[in-house]
Amino acid sequence: MSRLTDSSRPVRWASLAVACLLAAPLPLGVWAGMHLHFSPFLALQTFLSRAPLSWFALPAVLVLLPVIRRERWFCQNLCPTGALCDAVSACRKRPRSWERFPPIHKTLLVAALAFAACGAPILAMLDPMALFHAAWSPAHLGWTVAAVLSATGLLLVLSISLLWPRLWCLRLCPLGGLQALAAELNRALQRRSAAVAAEAAKPGLEINAIPAPGRPADCVAGKAFLGRRSLLVVIAGVTGGLILRRAAERRAPAVLRPPGALSEDRFATTCCRCGNCMRACPTRILKPAVDFEDPFGLLAPGVRFSPGHCLPSCNACGHACPTGAIVAFEVEEKGRLFIGTAEIRLDECLLVQGRECNRCVASCGYRAVDVSGGLFESRPEIDASRCVGCGACEVACPTGAIRIRPFGPMVPEAGGKGHRPPVAGRQG
Repeated sequence: MSRLTDSSRPVRWASLAVACLLAAPLPLGVWAGMHLHFSPFLALQTFLSRAPLSWFALPAVLVLLPVIRRERWFCQNLCPTGALCDAVSACRKRPRSWERFPPIHKTLLVAALAFAACGAPILAMLDPMALFHAAWSPAHLGWTVAAVLSATGLLLVLSISLLWPRLWCLRLCPLGGLQALAAELNRALQRRSAAVAAEAAKPGLEINAIPAPGRPADCVAGKAFLGRRSLLVVIAGVTGGLILRRAAERRAPAVLRPPGALSEDRFATTCCRCGNCMRACPTRILKPAVDFEDPFGLLAPGVRFSPGHCLPSCNACGHACPTGAIVAFEVEEKGRLFIGTAEIRLDECLLVQGRECNRCVASCGYRAVDVSGGLFESRPEIDASRCVGCGACEVACPTGAIRIRPFGPMVPEAGGKGHRPPVAGRQG
């Protein structure tokens, strides 16, 4: 990567300041972590994995234009992780040489895209933008085990940069590999155009003398993309993606996911663990899951109703998600996006014990809780066709008699969105 010019330094540090502002624990709503949507690596993986794209992917498409024209433009101007790596590298007076390390950034890129094409973009978590935003988890969630684990990715990258300056950016980063491939393609096309123009300018040249596709003028472009190593990586990536997808489909974790989340097998592999949805959530009910018996779902956001619940008027998590793991939805659709269903333990219910209480009925914004029975046999009941599992009744219940339980996978709808089907309420 070329050294930073004097003109690019102010842009880079201004971009880092904006990224820190968007990642900080501020009430920004859907604008929280907006810097993430500028990553073409995440956008490309989302497209290949056939996850729903929103208009928030437009910045990544626009970023590709200068990236093709100027190599490493994104690194030099917009990448906050790259800026931090350079700052850390400057602290070491005698840096170790990284020249002996093989460049695997393009190999990681090809593998990531192959995984994504199989519907398992699990390597999206290597995106430097996702690593940067995940590192802010302790500021949002406190110094919990999950928050510390989320921050380890960036700490590892900075440690590598301290020992071997520029190693991450030039040899390991898959987003850097994408930029390198884009620049190689641009140079190959320029050489091809120059060769054709030079041949056409020769006097007495016949039309058949202009190099056709497949002739030596195209060999440079072919070498950049069609090597045997790339083919092996694609085969390994496709095989690994299919294995991961099949293994994820066999999982049945009892975890509540945000409204609009993909089916459990796709959600766990599509989520890049950036923590953007957790920052956007106004009631702070989204937390990273820490279950080492379920490695696929490790650090993926789950719903825990403490101290708040999922507001009927909120759709921030769907618009904040950069990978489509949580589908962007409108507030009007909230009543059809099921998180889970309420379960009442009647032996702990005050109303069943003959004491006055109607907090669950009063708190439900979907009119899914009602009271049935006679004067001395009153009991709350859940209408499973209306209950979306927002958690308002669970939070309101003074005895903790109500719990929201997860159930079945999502059912796809038109437009790529989905909902969890209502099931019969469980009481006991």
